Amino acid sequence: MRMFVAVLLVLVLVAPAWADIFTDIAGIPAQRAIERLAAKGIVRGTADGKFLPNDVVTRLEMVLFLVRLLGVSGQGIKPPAFKDLDKIPESARSAVTAAVSMGTVSAQSVELKKGNIVYTLTTDKLAYGPEDEVLLTFIISNTGKEDVTFEYSNSQFHDFIIKAADGTEVARWSLGRAFLPVEKPVPLVAGKSLNFNTRWRQLDQNDRPVGPGRYEIIAVHTTKANPTAFSLFFQKGLVVGYPDNTFRPDQTVSRAELAALAVRAGGLDAEAFARAKATLPVSDNAAVLDWARGSVAVAVERKMIPLIDGAFKPTQGATRADAAVALDVLMTLLKKYDFQKGIFRGAQESRPPTITIEDEKKAVRTFRVAAAHAVYRNDRFVPLSALRPGDTIQFLKESDVGDVVYIEATGP
Repeated sequence: MRMFVAVLLVLVLVAPAWADIFTDIAGIPAQRAIERLAAKGIVRGTADGKFLPNDVVTRLEMVLFLVRLLGVSGQGIKPPAFKDLDKIPESARSAVTAAVSMGTVSAQSVELKKGNIVYTLTTDKLAYGPEDEVLLTFIISNTGKEDVTFEYSNSQFHDFIIKAADGTEVARWSLGRAFLPVEKPVPLVAGKSLNFNTRWRQLDQNDRPVGPGRYEIIAVHTTKANPTAFSLFFQKGLVVGYPDNTFRPDQTVSRAELAALAVRAGGLDAEAFARAKATLPVSDNAAVLDWARGSVAVAVERKMIPLIDGAFKPTQGATRADAAVALDVLMTLLKKYDFQKGIFRGAQESRPPTITIEDEKKAVRTFRVAAAHAVYRNDRFVPLSALRPGDTIQFLKESDVGDVVYIEATGP
């Protein structure tokens, strides 16, 4: 009995102080994407440490992933009155509310050139919570070497117009001073710009919240002759319910639907619209329906969704691994990964383990490593002990004060 206890004690003492982030993803193509996402809390697994990469992803799971990634909240907002609201766990209803009522823009910046005059319209971000203001900046730049002048009918130099998908004008407002006559042309010096800032509160002309749908945000330079107008698009609702007023949280997301969601969340709608009639570099090009063609074109080009033997298979259910690949691309695109970088100086295989690095400011810092973590050295999955002093290292933590979960290192 004493020997058994002694052996057990030895086993406990020599047991590794670390574990895989998930136990069922080793060697699959999406492994590192899944681990990076888990490090930032975007994806989660089961109670027994599995990710279930081959399971299909549901609408509710996809909503939870995207809302965490985009950092929007539906807290304090009344949930939509879906007939199947009772099928959505109470803990997930705020996420569904956010996804249904949040907004995304087709591009964060659009530009129009007319000779040496460059018009730019930008937004402050790509995704907006249900009650966030959309901050807009309208810039008119003279890129030429000579001054130019603009003639106006009055002192309102600019208009902003919001139109619904059917062309109905939803809201309009102007920038500038009061409506006064302008008798002389207004100059714009060579190399200079006119900057105008405004905001849209996602309301119509009567201060009522706009409903789900696609809206055009139009900026107009209201010159007397040949006014200049250009626009970007705002999608209200990352996901929407069905015509029968259901949400269907457990319904499988198809690969085409995953492409559309990823493109919309990434502010890539403008790219998708431009590719709406593209011939896709996949063996089942004809199987991709018109509504998804532009999104699939963008998703394939940006490697958001892996092909299956050269085919896209748009109607096939997307797996959790497929979703992870798309989310990982979005995290990089939207600059959501907050890697810390430095030179590796050493590690302590304690409980919990720690690593010491020299950061980019030459400060030596020590960080605690989570019990479940992933380490890669020269693109190979390795234990923490395989890192070598002098390795270049970058890592992800759970939060600003959290443990290190994911490490990438390179060295000789």
